[in-house]
Amino acid sequence: MMSGPLPEPAPRSTPAPATSRPVPESLLAPGLGPVWREARRRLDRFGPQRRGTIICPPLEQACVLAVESLLGSACAKRLDLEQMEAALVERGVGADLCDALTRLGHPPSAEAAQRRADRARAQESRTALCDAVAAWDEQWAPAWADSIARAGLLKDADSDGAARLAAGVRRLLDHLDASRPQSASRTEMAAALYGSAHALDEGETLARAATHALRHRVGPLDDERGLWEAAGIRSSEVSAPALVWAVPAIGASPLATQIRLACNAALPLHLNLFALRRHPIAVDAGTPVLVVENPRLVEAAAERKLPICVVSSNGNPSTAVSALLGQLQQAEARLWYHGDFDAPGIAICRRMHQVGLTPWMMGAGQYADAVRQAAQSDVPLMSESADCGPTPWDPRLQGAFNHHRLIVHEEFVLNDVLTRFSRLSG
Repeated sequence: MMSGPLPEPAPRSTPAPATSRPVPESLLAPGLGPVWREARRRLDRFGPQRRGTIICPPLEQACVLAVESLLGSACAKRLDLEQMEAALVERGVGADLCDALTRLGHPPSAEAAQRRADRARAQESRTALCDAVAAWDEQWAPAWADSIARAGLLKDADSDGAARLAAGVRRLLDHLDASRPQSASRTEMAAALYGSAHALDEGETLARAATHALRHRVGPLDDERGLWEAAGIRSSEVSAPALVWAVPAIGASPLATQIRLACNAALPLHLNLFALRRHPIAVDAGTPVLVVENPRLVEAAAERKLPICVVSSNGNPSTAVSALLGQLQQAEARLWYHGDFDAPGIAICRRMHQVGLTPWMMGAGQYADAVRQAAQSDVPLMSESADCGPTPWDPRLQGAFNHHRLIVHEEFVLNDVLTRFSRLSG
C-alpha cells in the first residue's frame, strides 16, 4: 500500500467578523514578524485549514506582552494556532487565521499552494493506480504500481491518467498472454493495440511503465531490448544502424561481400541489426578498429580513403552498434574508442571501457593538449557544468576535466585522431 500526504480537512466554519476593523498597531510591530511568519509557514506547509502549534520564537519583552494580551494567557514555548485564530477573529483582524495573517503582512505563498496541489494530485493518481491494479491476477501488481510511482511516471498524471496508464499496460499483458509463443514487432503491436506505432517507443511513459511490468513478468534483465524480446516483442532490426568504414570483413557471406564492395568504391556503409544477426561479421584476429562517437570521423576517413577500420557509435551505441562490436570482439579484433571530451562523451567512453574497448587519445594529456590548442587558436570552447565522473583508464583525466570544465568535441581533434590511428594500424 503506497503512502502519501493526508487529505486536507473540510474548510473550517469560523464566522467572519461582523465589521472590518483596523489591525491593532501592537500586532503590526516588526518584532512580532517571526511569530506571524512561523504561523504562515505552517499553513503553507500543511494547508490553510490545518492548525496545531508552533514554537514561539525569541521575542522582545514588549512583543511578549503583546502576545500575552492577544491570547489572554502567559506566552508559552509553543503557541496554539487554534487559540491564536480565535483571538485574531475576535478582534476583527481577519475572518480566520489565514485571512488574519494576510492582513498582518504575511499572505499565503502561491508556490506552497501549488506544492500542496501537486502532492494532492500525486496522491490521487497513486490511489487510482492502486485501485486499477487491485483486480489484476498477478501477485506482483502492487509492487509494479509502487515501482512506477517511485520512478516518477505519475508525475504529470491525474487520477484518470493513472487509470489509463494501468489499462494500457494491462492491454499489453493480456495480448501477450493470448499471443505467446508468437513473436511480434514492437511498432506493429503498438499500432494494433493503441492506434499509434510510436506508443511503445523507448522513453514514452507507457513503454516505461510496461518495461517495469515486464521485469516482473520476465525477470530482472538490464537490457531493455532483451527484456522485450524475452517477452516475445521484437524491436526494429533495421533502425539505428551502425555506420562503418573499411571493415576488413572475411568470409563469403552476402554482408561481407557488400562491405568489401563498399570499401572498394570508397563508400561508408550502414550495417543494420537485421543483416548483422543473419550474417555475423568476422575479421582477422588482431585487426585494429577505431570506434568513434561522431559520424563525421567515419565520413572523413572515407573521404581520405584511409586504410583503417572506423565505426561510429553515433552517441550512445544502438543495438546494431553493440552487436557489431560484440562480433568484432569475438573475432579477437583490437577495439579502441575515442569520443567527445564532455560529461556525456566521457560517460560513453567509460561504458565502452567497461565492455572491453581501449580508450584512444582520451587521457588527461590529450585533453590538456586540445585545450591548449584551442587557446592558442583563439577558439572559445564551451563550458560543461556537470562532473565527468570516474575515468579509470586515466584517473588524471577526471581531475583535469573538472578543473577546466571546457568541452572539446571530437571533430576539433579529428585530424590528430585519424592520423595517429593510421600510424598505429600501419
